[in-house]
Order: sequence, then C-alpha cells, then structure tokens
Amino acid sequence: MRALLAGLLGAGLLIAGCSTEEAEDLGKGDLLIANRGGGSIAHFKHASKAEGAILPQTWIRGASTYLSQPGQLAYDVTSKRLIVPNGGDNSILFFEDVLNASEGVPPRRRLMGVGTQLSRPVSVQLDAGRDQLYVANGGSNSVVVFGSASTIDGATAPLRTLSGSSTKITSVSAIWLDTTNDRLWVADPVAGALLVFNGASTVNGNVPPNRYIIGTNTKLLAPQSLLFINKQLFVGCTSSIIRFDNSDSIDGNIAPTAMIQGTATQLSRPQQMALRSDKDELYVVDAGAAAVFVFDTPETVNGGPAPLRRIQGAQTGFADPVGLALDMTTSE
Repeated sequence: MRALLAGLLGAGLLIAGCSTEEAEDLGKGDLLIANRGGGSIAHFKHASKAEGAILPQTWIRGASTYLSQPGQLAYDVTSKRLIVPNGGDNSILFFEDVLNASEGVPPRRRLMGVGTQLSRPVSVQLDAGRDQLYVANGGSNSVVVFGSASTIDGATAPLRTLSGSSTKITSVSAIWLDTTNDRLWVADPVAGALLVFNGASTVNGNVPPNRYIIGTNTKLLAPQSLLFINKQLFVGCTSSIIRFDNSDSIDGNIAPTAMIQGTATQLSRPQQMALRSDKDELYVVDAGAAAVFVFDTPETVNGGPAPLRRIQGAQTGFADPVGLALDMTTSE
C-alpha cells in the first residue's frame, strides 16, 4: 500500500480518503540512483520510508541526457547540482536543480574531450571551498583534478594529475576527499588496498602515498566505495562493508574495527553509501543484489544484521546500480 501511495503522490494524483497526515507518513527526502547498466538515474521520493519493489517517481534517461555507464555521484545539497562521472563516453555531466529534472533533461554542462584526460571516469569528489573537482579514472588508473568546478565545461585540461608507478595505484574504483584534513583517499580493488595522499589540494604527478593500507588482516576484498562518518572509514567490499576507526592514523596491514557481512545482510557488491544522520541510518546501493539496503546505527553495528529496509525488484528498474545520492532536506 505504501508503494502504491508513493507512486500516486509522485505522479501528482489525488487519493480519495487519504488525509494529509497519511500522505506525510510516506516519509521525506529524495534518493538518486545511477544505473551503470541502464544508462539512467532513478529518482525516488519519500526516501526515509521507501522500500520494496517500488517505481521511481521520475527518471533521468534518454539520448539527450548523454548518460552512458554513470558511476558514483557527487551531489550538492544546497544547489541541488548532481555531478555524474560518465564512463561510457569519458565525460563528466552536470545536472542543475536535479530534483525537479524531467526524464530527457540535458546536462547544463558536459566536461569531455582529449584535453581533459578523462578515461572511463568512475567516481568524483567536489572540493567546494577551493572550487575543484577530483575525478577517478578507471581507464588510466589515475586521479585528475580540475579547477573552476562550478563553471567548468567542454574540453578543459586538468590542473593536476596523480598517476604513475610511485603512486602505487594499480586500479581505482572510488575516491574520497577529506577536505578538513586535506587528504585524498583512493580505493584500489585489484591490489585490495587503500591509499592516502596528504596535501590533496597540491598533490601532483608520480608521487608515493603517505599511507598504504593493504594485507590479509585488512579484509579489503576488491574495495569499491568509501564513506567517512567523523573519524570512521566505511569501505564497501565484496559481500561486506568494513569499518575502520581512527582513520587519521590507520596504516599497513591493520585489522578492521568491525564488519557487516553474512547471509542476513544480503550484501553482494556494495557500491556507493550515504549516511542519513538524523536517524543514524546507512544507505547502500548494491550492484550485485540490484538493490538499496538501509542499515541501522552504522557507527556501532558489527556482524550480520539484516537491513531495516530494502528497495529491490523489477519495478525499480535497477540495472547494475552503482551511484547513490541522498537528500534528506526535502519534504512534501
């Protein structure tokens, strides 16, 4: 019933006998899911309570969007700008006012061309204070950094490039930018490693990482995604989510503090994650399960908990979903 009400409200239809209180009970917030296999972005309203085999309220898809193998997203809650690494055509797409976007909306800006050095971009991070955009290139095992992120367009060259044997980057699936400490984190799925570069705002060239987290104790099996909650680092790996405390100092072959894993979790290939801080819930998009899972109290959970909720089923339209953006500032 909840899924039906959400779909009808999202379509702008009136429901006879449904009170304002009942409508509000559908929840608040917006959830955006990037489908790498489908070349699309699904938009679910009422994200705080969305679950089951539900239809997205709207889509961004079609030839005019240029979406092709979209990856892990960057989202600005204030401006409602969505930044999409577009691996299928080596570009970065910028969608404005994305929560009100219609199905075939074209991106406002499109960063692409030989000069950009983009090569199958898979993950992006925004440094809003410095107006810089960091892009992880899955095709060239590199990270490129662009200036003027708020206006950049076309075939613009990057300011800096991080690549080469000294970096120890053998592959890259995700990056995370810690702007508070000016650090760049890189997930390397082939090496089963995490790399930390200090001075992210100036790092350039073929330079070694300041820390290198690797080894059997780490349990890093093909890390695919990164999320920081205060000093805690969450890593999406094959069939598990790993948590390291004391992220300021972890290094080498160190054991994780906790793991979410096991049959009950339903985790297969967890990708991008986001925290719903007002309810202390972790949203995880899982490419292997073609689902979004929501887990309770991520800062303390350990072992094999079942998700609180899941969005899963044919009606969701999920096709290799890898990107997730959550905005809990919106309500209806």
